[in-house]
Amino acid sequence: MDLPCRRFFFIIFMTMKRFPLIFLTLAVLLAGCKTNEPDRPDPVKPDPVDPVKPSRTGESGISYQLLVYSFCDSDGDGTGDFKGIESKLDYLKEMGVQAVWLSPVHPATSYHGYDVEDYSAVNPAYGTEADFEAMLKAAHSKGIKVYLDFVLNHSSKEHPWFIQGKADPDSRYRGYYHFSTTAKSGYSQTVSGTDPGKINVKFTLKCNSSGTPQTLKAERVESAANDGTPGSGKYLWYGSVTESTMPEFYSAGNDTYTLAVEGFETSWGVLVRTSKTEWGTRKFGAASTNAQTLVWGVPLNLKSNSDYDILMPWMGSIWYQSVFGSYMPDLNYGPAASCEDSEAFKDVCAAADKWIMMGVDGFRLDAVKHIYDNENSDENPTFLKKFYDHCNATYKAAGHSGNIYMVGEQWNEPNYVTPYYKGLNAFFEFAFCWRLTEAINGSKGAGFAATIDGYHKKYTATRSDAIAATKLSNHDEDRIASTLGRNTGKLKLAAAVLLTSGGEPYIYQGEELGYWGTKANGDVYVRTPIMWTKDAGSAASAALDGNVDKNMLTPDISVEAQAADQNSMLALYRSFGLLRDCYPALAKGSFEEKTGLSNSAIGAWYREYNGQKILVVHNFSAATVSFSPSGDKLSAMIGSNGSATVKNGNLTLGGYASALFLQ
Repeated sequence: MDLPCRRFFFIIFMTMKRFPLIFLTLAVLLAGCKTNEPDRPDPVKPDPVDPVKPSRTGESGISYQLLVYSFCDSDGDGTGDFKGIESKLDYLKEMGVQAVWLSPVHPATSYHGYDVEDYSAVNPAYGTEADFEAMLKAAHSKGIKVYLDFVLNHSSKEHPWFIQGKADPDSRYRGYYHFSTTAKSGYSQTVSGTDPGKINVKFTLKCNSSGTPQTLKAERVESAANDGTPGSGKYLWYGSVTESTMPEFYSAGNDTYTLAVEGFETSWGVLVRTSKTEWGTRKFGAASTNAQTLVWGVPLNLKSNSDYDILMPWMGSIWYQSVFGSYMPDLNYGPAASCEDSEAFKDVCAAADKWIMMGVDGFRLDAVKHIYDNENSDENPTFLKKFYDHCNATYKAAGHSGNIYMVGEQWNEPNYVTPYYKGLNAFFEFAFCWRLTEAINGSKGAGFAATIDGYHKKYTATRSDAIAATKLSNHDEDRIASTLGRNTGKLKLAAAVLLTSGGEPYIYQGEELGYWGTKANGDVYVRTPIMWTKDAGSAASAALDGNVDKNMLTPDISVEAQAADQNSMLALYRSFGLLRDCYPALAKGSFEEKTGLSNSAIGAWYREYNGQKILVVHNFSAATVSFSPSGDKLSAMIGSNGSATVKNGNLTLGGYASALFLQ
């Protein structure tokens, strides 16, 4: 106690006897006296942030899966674009993001872009190539790498390679795809032959006395004049994949109907319809594949609700392999052992080279187990290694000292994924989320880290630089929030586990906001746009035709609202993302489970790198748990989620809570 306060106490003592009424006033003054002893921290609740928190490294290992078409719209047309991405790079940086994986940026017929029409160009809906380059340079200036989604398994049926290959058996592109002149299982049918261009054609339709179409005849004519009575209620449907037309026949009497078309052209053939809106029995096509092609001047028998288009005289039938649907034909690279000699391989490599030389940092390779039919043979890994080696050589020629990043999608359990590391240095680890979901829903954290680390050791035994690209969900899966029953506690725990485990994690667009959604009503509902402000109009939903869950996209789930809420999902992703960026042990360290715990709900592990060691503790259950570590320090809590308190050497975690301690 200092001297002034001692003197003050003496005055109080002497005065109390003689002036007791004054004592109350003096007591109030006494309350203002302080000692010179230092303040002591509360031993129950340590500071949740290390007072000597290191600076950011820019090497968090965190990537962000971004859907270009629904991420951010810069020009008000409702479709995401390159300038929109550029405007939100700081948003990504705040989560510790080190790289972005862009959905396919190439021209395509679909909204999602996996039906590529030109591997060397950008989709004009997203901006110009100059816009793309500007976005790329801006990302690099902020320490963010850019990976392109590169679709090697298939192209679009509108790709010039496919169009020319199917039309001409002597075309150099005939060998780019798996064509067959006979029907095969797993193959789709299309037309072949040389298109004559726009010609004048007269069609004659014969019906029975009930008005049901029976035969169709086509004739080439000099002029396309129509006569007869309009309003027949019978139509000819034809056109291209993206645009069709349906003119009406004219009645010529005696159950005969005619239609003359000037400048007729079609990419797939024709159908006869008796309704503009209904299909089924109101649609008439060829009777079979053996009687499908018109001969000039010869009637062709029709069949109601037919599966077969009516082919024009210059058209033939050809079949092609298409694992993911008729609009995405599979590419053919020839035998895997010599795939580098195929023209298709050379052309996709040339396209990849362009993007690498422009500055792209790597690729995500779609559906790699389907490139060759036998997913368990060595063909796909052999092909991938040849593609990787080619791109890596280009990457080094562009002036880079390290190796190019390339992550493959091999949707399978680790035993099947491991051999693929012979081809690439990274693969998505679907099993990470499968095991994590089982652990959280089963309230059992014990054994999780050992299981995942066991997978990682298998990968590195095959390839020393193997990277496990961990994730919670992606654009082809139900969102993790739905899988976990939209339980906020479970969802925050899943995010905390993802960002504190081994591997290099991916955050899928919208996960950081707690988006939910399932594929039950269509893929678009797991590809929801980011809602930047409390106004739903800030979400780029045009590419999805406005198909979004309006019950989810409320003001409270927006970036604007969550950025202002310290307890939001976004706040958790930002805090744990920055922890991973600041502490190399979390980003690059070993991943070792702490065993011997009495409560199986607790998942605990160590991350250690270059002398830095961190103890990570998660509660995988809804109940409060206590943890008494032996030999571990609990004095420096560097991060937490939920209720985490330390008292007398014991850690108490609330339901689904987490805590990290620097050792």
